[in-house]
Amino acid sequence: MKNSSKNFKHSAGLTLMELVTSMVIASVAALGLGVGIASIVGFYQDDWVTKDVRFWGYECMDFIVENIDTAKKVDRRQYLANYDGLLITKEDGVTLLNIQASENAGLTNNGFPLLDYADFPTEGTYKDAGQRIVALEKFRVSKLVDDEEFRLKFGAVPAEPRLTNSLWSVEMVISVTTKYQGESFTEYMKFKRIAWAKDKYFI
Repeated sequence: MKNSSKNFKHSAGLTLMELVTSMVIASVAALGLGVGIASIVGFYQDDWVTKDVRFWGYECMDFIVENIDTAKKVDRRQYLANYDGLLITKEDGVTLLNIQASENAGLTNNGFPLLDYADFPTEGTYKDAGQRIVALEKFRVSKLVDDEEFRLKFGAVPAEPRLTNSLWSVEMVISVTTKYQGESFTEYMKFKRIAWAKDKYFI
């Protein structure tokens, strides 16, 4: 029987050049995977934070509009910087809501968080160590006829004085600043509602 071992070809293994090339390709692939995962995690974190902000913002606007609509009396406080205030006397004629705004505390009622069930979302998941900074940029309450956006959109305003005095625009802007590797990006979320102050209509 003939020895068939001579039919096989033997390889000395990878050359140095082939080894280096395969290592470079593997490194590039790993780097791309790492960047991709980091981007996905970053987008997820952004979505989580903005979801908290939107929830808080919409709930606050609902609270404010509902209390203006049902109030016995509503007064706008003096405009200061980018923040207005509201003094709302509820239907019972006794309970007062003193709503104030600030950059770091958001909206407060008589010095306490406006919502009993949700604080201004400056702390919590993905907001530690200054990763994402949430701030109240603006809180304005004005007559609807004085709202520039309304005038540009609808042109003429109602002529009935009681109606113009009782329709109010409530606007709030919250910023979310993301800091990453020495760079920062700020996203602005705007909340705007129209409220009817009945005490200004039935005067």
